[in-house]
This record gives sequence, structure tokens and C-alpha cells, in this order.
Amino acid sequence: MLEAVDHIDLKVPDLEEAIAWFAGLGLAEVRRIAERGSVELALPGEGQVVFELREDATLDRMVVDHIAFRSRSQAADAERITALTGALFGRTDTFIPVTGKTISDFTDPYGTRWQLSD
Repeated sequence: MLEAVDHIDLKVPDLEEAIAWFAGLGLAEVRRIAERGSVELALPGEGQVVFELREDATLDRMVVDHIAFRSRSQAADAERITALTGALFGRTDTFIPVTGKTISDFTDPYGTRWQLSD
């Protein structure tokens, strides 16, 4: 079963401007991942949803790249999600070295990308 929203991945036209804006809302930097060109931010406290910001200078506004749910059993959750929704997974239980996370990706009927994350 899905446990929580793990992170929301956002693409922004100007990374430093977006970091400052989120800081104004009270979010603080959790970590920078230079290889991805991303910064993770969260509200103070344990268990907060992480907002991962990645710069894309071709954009004129902030856009959601994907939303990730925390999952302890991605294979089982992928099977259940596929059975209930017909969603197709592009990859399952894939370790991403740069983030240190194992993920599974799928899209909804509208083409939006979603993710399971450990």
C-alpha cells in the first residue's frame, strides 16, 4: 500500500529564484544534488514532503514533472495499480545512483508522470 507523498518534482525557469520563493514560505534546503542540478526543500520537521526543484531555462513558469508516493513494496504496488487503473509502468524497482532511491514510473490516462519511491 502507498504510505505517503514522498516528493514532488518541479521544473522551474530559474532555480535560485524558486529556492528564494519557497524559503519565503518557510521551506528549507534539505540537500543539493549537483549531478541532477536539483535542490530538495521541505518544511521543518520529520516526515515532510520534499519538493525537488530542477532548473529548465526553456520554461516560463513552474511545472510539475512528477509526484512520487512512498512505497515499501514497489513491485506489489505496481501490480495493484496496474490491475486497478490500467496504468503502464515504464520502469519498476530501478535504483537511481545519483539520488540513492529506488523508483518505479507510470503515467495516468492524461500523460502525467507519477512515481513510486522508497
